[in-house]
Amino acid sequence: MMCPKDIYQAHLDTAGQAFWKVDFSKVLDMINFPSFIETDDANLHMLTPESYLPSLKSLRDNLTKRGVTAFYRICRQAIFAHDDPNRIEGIHEVYALSGATPVLDPYLTQMSLIHRDGKWLGAGLRSATSNKHWQLVKHPEPIKASPVPETALKETQI
Repeated sequence: MMCPKDIYQAHLDTAGQAFWKVDFSKVLDMINFPSFIETDDANLHMLTPESYLPSLKSLRDNLTKRGVTAFYRICRQAIFAHDDPNRIEGIHEVYALSGATPVLDPYLTQMSLIHRDGKWLGAGLRSATSNKHWQLVKHPEPIKASPVPETALKETQI
């Protein structure tokens, strides 16, 4: 059996490479839904992959606009949950670089992984950073209701 730190880092690497290549469908396949993201100033509870897609796009666009050329996440610690060998709790540090220069200060994130159907899936993130700087959380646009035709309004008033 692999050690939890190796499993956690492998998950970070695979998801990070897919994210950087804008392969959001692969990233979404690596997450157990429902899930969540929390930052110091924003929260997003995601019931479906579609509800996370705006956040992925927002973060990727923000990194590009800031001139980021490399995005790394380095596992600092990971352990199997004491009561569940199918869950790993870990902490990693996030780096966004332009060449070798940090674009924004690195920050720590706590992530849970769960083992389902032979795969390790992300099961929530808590990031020690401000959403206004990183734009990790972007809420999906509300579904707009179709306007009610004026004739239908008149008919109901009779």
